[in-house]
Amino acid sequence: MQDKSTDRSPGNARRHHVQEYVRWSDVDVSGIIRWGTYVRFVEMAETELFRAAGFPYATLWDRLDIWLPRVQFHLDYRNPARLDELLDIEIWVGRIGRSSIRLEFLVKKPGGDLAAEGYLVIVSIDRKNAKPVDVPKPLRDALAPYTPSPRLSPLAGEGRGEGDENR
Repeated sequence: MQDKSTDRSPGNARRHHVQEYVRWSDVDVSGIIRWGTYVRFVEMAETELFRAAGFPYATLWDRLDIWLPRVQFHLDYRNPARLDELLDIEIWVGRIGRSSIRLEFLVKKPGGDLAAEGYLVIVSIDRKNAKPVDVPKPLRDALAPYTPSPRLSPLAGEGRGEGDENR
């Protein structure tokens, strides 16, 4: 796996990239990537984004006394990925709500064709009672470079993220 952050995108947010090959265990009998593999690729990108922001998951929980369970995963297929293709998974913070973080992602094939796109919503909860809590300021600040400015965000005001507006 290769991993890097890029300069700011037109939406003013830095995007984090990881690259991973589609492996034998990732495909079905026709050689096309299985749905569940995208979950693994996005989880890898999410983990590396948090590490790049200075909050590796191995220490985040203890440092901030929260959990970040995934509450929503949305994936749109665009173009089938195949065995042994090196995919680029691009991830950034689409929005930070009171207690939720919406991560946007693109999965690109060699040459730049879009294989899939979607989003993941995670919620900050207290480790003792599992109730939603505000996203801690240190985490919010660390993710700021990966979050588009509200006035420049292409998603601002579109109402995407069904159900995460008030979290």
